[in-house]
Amino acid sequence: MNKPRHHMALLSATFTLMLLAAHADAAGQGSAQRQRLEQHVYTLAADSLQGRRAGSADAERAAAYVVRQWRDMGLQPLWGDDYRSSFTVHGEGHYTNLVAIIEGCDPILKGEYIVVGGHYDHLGVRDGKVYNGADDNASGTACVTEVARQLLARQKELKRSVIICAFDAEEIGLYGSDALARNLVQRGLIDRVQLMMSVDMVGWLRQGGGLTLEGTGTLQDYKSLVDPESMGLPINIKTKRYENSIFTATDTEPFAKRGVPTLAVTTGLKSPYHKPEDDANLIDYEGLSLVTDYVAALTLRAAGRQEPLPSGQVAPKHRTKTTPLSLGVSAGYNNSWLRFPNAAFNGKSLMGGDAGLALQYNMTSLLSLHTDIHYSYTRASYPDMRNLESNTLRMQQHSLTVPLMLQLKIGEPSFALYLGFGGYYSHSFSNGFYYTEEPSYPVPSPVDAASQPCRTHQWGFAWNCGIRLGYNWQFDITSLYQMGSLFTGVDMPLTRGTQSTVSLTYYFF
Repeated sequence: MNKPRHHMALLSATFTLMLLAAHADAAGQGSAQRQRLEQHVYTLAADSLQGRRAGSADAERAAAYVVRQWRDMGLQPLWGDDYRSSFTVHGEGHYTNLVAIIEGCDPILKGEYIVVGGHYDHLGVRDGKVYNGADDNASGTACVTEVARQLLARQKELKRSVIICAFDAEEIGLYGSDALARNLVQRGLIDRVQLMMSVDMVGWLRQGGGLTLEGTGTLQDYKSLVDPESMGLPINIKTKRYENSIFTATDTEPFAKRGVPTLAVTTGLKSPYHKPEDDANLIDYEGLSLVTDYVAALTLRAAGRQEPLPSGQVAPKHRTKTTPLSLGVSAGYNNSWLRFPNAAFNGKSLMGGDAGLALQYNMTSLLSLHTDIHYSYTRASYPDMRNLESNTLRMQQHSLTVPLMLQLKIGEPSFALYLGFGGYYSHSFSNGFYYTEEPSYPVPSPVDAASQPCRTHQWGFAWNCGIRLGYNWQFDITSLYQMGSLFTGVDMPLTRGTQSTVSLTYYFF
């Protein structure tokens, strides 16, 4: 009777020891990874590398360190027998991407790719101060290197192949990632890229409150793909459907603009990035190790999924073509004044408001036809005919105004300058006159200028200039010059209204 009990106790103890050993092994691997990450960041962000300025000898020394790490772990170069892929910027300089591949095991899907990359260059030395760029982006380079190590250890789980990249020349214009994207286009491979991830500034997990993934809207069924709980990882993931800032960009952009689904992976902007204080001692290495585990697990899941990943959607800021028709709402303020071309006096401008709809028909990449349909409240101050220096009379007008302009556009859909010329029509449905102060002389009622009826139908010349800020926002300055006389009576000199409007428009599409 005691033997079975003894046997069960022995099995239980053995099982417990195995669990403890597995836990200790995992903890040991995690500790070793953390140590390697710390080594990578301290090496790449050392003062001796002088900030890794793109194309410099210091950047080459940083690249040489990464090459040694990749070669020691057994990564295979993507092309030929060298990780280095050189390129120039506008035909000048010498810059170097590092590119490797971990082949998938599925006989069909291994011809598709997941790209995981981060830039290794930084700002160099400015005004005698070294910009070490520990978070930006020694942290991302270290993370990508250790992700590659994890993927090599689990290569049999990969269906798709994974391209590992360390980009040069990101800080001077995303040139490294653009060079790789162009290379893939030339080789006819860009359409086989199912996902591109840019790992950029991932060293402040604790301070940033989590890891942000921007671009999940470009992926099908992204919630199950990025869910950390199903990976068994205690990390807070924040998702954004699209990258939307027009003031920041990362290495996803050259791929996104070629229709590739992208994820910008970052712990945010809490670190002193682009400052001399961005040093290795400030990095959250426990958090960086957790980020590495997550990016590796996410890559394994994306590379192991049988279904295609692209959703067919693209971030508005990454669109390279405008839609034929754009509809939006606008609001702004105006300044209006009256001109008297045949007289020796003028009125003074007063502020009013505008709001309405904006419609734009994009005929070509350079030309568009633009119109607004908006309500205008305008005011102007001008003298009455008994005291030409007073400007004590005020006119206010409510109208529906429709400018129509042919616009010339210079730039891209997400950032462009506009210049337009045309005309406008305005229907005045209400106007009024009043004195701002009681005249010091007898005034008949109604008084001269105030007694003159305004024209209901007004028209004239229009021009505008504007700037497109992102795909949805546009800032405009529009000026209207009335051609006919404002008043219909004969007792007033020729009077023309002038209006300048500053407006902000939000385009829905």
